[in-house]
Amino acid sequence: MRKLMGLFALMMGLLVAVAASSAHFAYFQADRGVHIQVVPDDNELIDLRPMQPYAYINDNGMLLVDFSHNNLNYQEGFGEGVSPNSTYVFEEVFGISNDLWEGTPICMHLTYSGSAYGDEVGLFVGNYTGQPGETSLDVTVMPGDVVPIGMILNSTDLEAGDSINGQVQLYAVPGPCETSP
Repeated sequence: MRKLMGLFALMMGLLVAVAASSAHFAYFQADRGVHIQVVPDDNELIDLRPMQPYAYINDNGMLLVDFSHNNLNYQEGFGEGVSPNSTYVFEEVFGISNDLWEGTPICMHLTYSGSAYGDEVGLFVGNYTGQPGETSLDVTVMPGDVVPIGMILNSTDLEAGDSINGQVQLYAVPGPCETSP
C-alpha cells in the first residue's frame, strides 16, 4: 500500500510540474504615471493649423472655419460671407501636419457633412486646378509635412440670409493612404 501511495504521490507531483511548465502567463499588475498634455489644434502631434484668416483656433483650442462676421479675425468693412448663386474657391484654408514622434506617414480621412441644401462645400488638396471639391477625401501626410486643404463654396440656389453649416470629420490611421486602381 505504501508503494501504491508513493507512486500516486509521484504521479501527482509530475502532473503538477508538467501543468505548471506548460501554463501561459496570465496576469501582471502595476501602477505607472501617464502624462498627456491637451493642447490647441495647432500644437498637436497631428496639427490642424489655420492657413487663411477664415480659419482660426477658438478659445477651446479647436480649429474653426468661419466665413462670417462671427470669425475672430473679422474686421469691420470686410466681407461678411459669400453671395447668392456664386462659387468661391479658397486654397490653403487650413493645413494638416504630421508631427508624430514615430516618424511614420499617416492617412488622414476628411469628410464634410451637414449642408442642408446639397453640395455647398467641397474639399481639395493643394492648389486648385479646376478639380471638383469632394465631401470625402483621403490625404497622406508624411512626417514633418503640412498638407494644405482648400475649400470650394457653392451657393447656387441659395438666397441672402441663408447659411451653410456643417462639420469636417477627421480620422487618421498609420501608413500612407491606399490608392484605388
